[in-house]
Amino acid sequence: MTPVPSRPALGRPFWLLFGGEAASAFGTSASIVALPVVALQASGDVREAGLASTALSAGVLLARLPAGVFADRFDRRALLLGGNLVGAAILGTLALLQAWDALSLPVLTLAALLLGMVGSMLSPAENVAVRSFVHPDLLARALSLIQARTAAALIAGPAAGGALLATEPVWVFALDAATYLVAAVCMAALPSGAGPVGDGQPTLKAACEGVRFLWRSPFLRYAAVNAAVLNLVFNGLLIVVIASADGGAQAGLGIGAQTAAIGAGALGGSLIAAPAARRFPAARGIALSTGVVAVALVGFATVHDSGAAAFLLALASACGPVVTVLLATAQMRMTPAELQGRVNSGTGFLAQAVSPLGPTLVAVCTHAFGLFPTVLGAALLVVLLALVGGAVAARHLHVSPPATGGRAAADGAGADRADARGTDDAEPTATGRQQRRVGSSEPAIRNRR
Repeated sequence: MTPVPSRPALGRPFWLLFGGEAASAFGTSASIVALPVVALQASGDVREAGLASTALSAGVLLARLPAGVFADRFDRRALLLGGNLVGAAILGTLALLQAWDALSLPVLTLAALLLGMVGSMLSPAENVAVRSFVHPDLLARALSLIQARTAAALIAGPAAGGALLATEPVWVFALDAATYLVAAVCMAALPSGAGPVGDGQPTLKAACEGVRFLWRSPFLRYAAVNAAVLNLVFNGLLIVVIASADGGAQAGLGIGAQTAAIGAGALGGSLIAAPAARRFPAARGIALSTGVVAVALVGFATVHDSGAAAFLLALASACGPVVTVLLATAQMRMTPAELQGRVNSGTGFLAQAVSPLGPTLVAVCTHAFGLFPTVLGAALLVVLLALVGGAVAARHLHVSPPATGGRAAADGAGADRADARGTDDAEPTATGRQQRRVGSSEPAIRNRR
């Protein structure tokens, strides 16, 4: 009797990476709430709260492109270990200063900026490590688990942060420092290397090389645009929810339920992303999932029942991780091993650069045109995105999975590299085994990432 070959497992290195970053993601989500709240409590000025949040986002953007260069150039285990230790030091310092009533607003703002930079530096390094540690056939599953981790942290972290803020803000910073230390312990247990180390060319030239590779590929250009548009839309959904509330005593309850539905949908979508990636070819999966987002948005704008609105928001939010996993798996497969970090950071930078405009843009359009035209316009934009995505993926996405896996996945990138550089499109040939956009982190974006 011929033995049935066993399915490859994700492996201990992946679970160490996943577990450590899951811990720090939970703590960071709590601190994202705490930083502006502590600034507001200290100054009584809402502008100071806004400045703290802006500093965090600015840190993410400032470090995103250099982070990709470092992820391609240096040992990923050392980067992950060092970044988490620096994060623990920053949060530990904030906790001590808060306990001594010595935390000034400039120090808080600087800490927020540095935390954003630390998180942004960790993201490409984790991305490169995942591609190196995970068998190619399991990339979609690994990425869907990371999406689920992000969604769960965005639900649980702010709740824990709010509860700790009600007692003593110092505990929020202490908790986040502890989660960074847990992550550092996990990173210390990782195998060294996690992929090839690139040459030491100047940082600006190295960053431009990754951006050029991304720009030469129609599919990767689309992935960056898809991430930017969906992040812009999802970041503006809170304003849509608030504007659609009827007012009165039940308005707050409805807003809370619908906002929770967005998080729950993102979590559910993360869990079904890998099965969807196995079932649908990439072109069809990207087009269908993005199209469902558009249909759900139109439905949300037309219904008046709070429960139906929450369901439609959850449906739209659930499709975001599916698109993300499809796009990111393809990006990982088609990008040469030595450019993984830079392509990831380039996509993430473009995805996050416009997303902060979402709430303001939605508010301005709602005031000028009304709620329904605003949501309908967003839905039509997403429909266009779906149509373009289906066409681009069908024409340019033909990525054959490498024959090797695990740590050898990095070596298998040589075949990808040869194919990718053989055409102006920079795309290797491939199966429709399912793919997506990296880095970005993410419709349900964490500011840290």
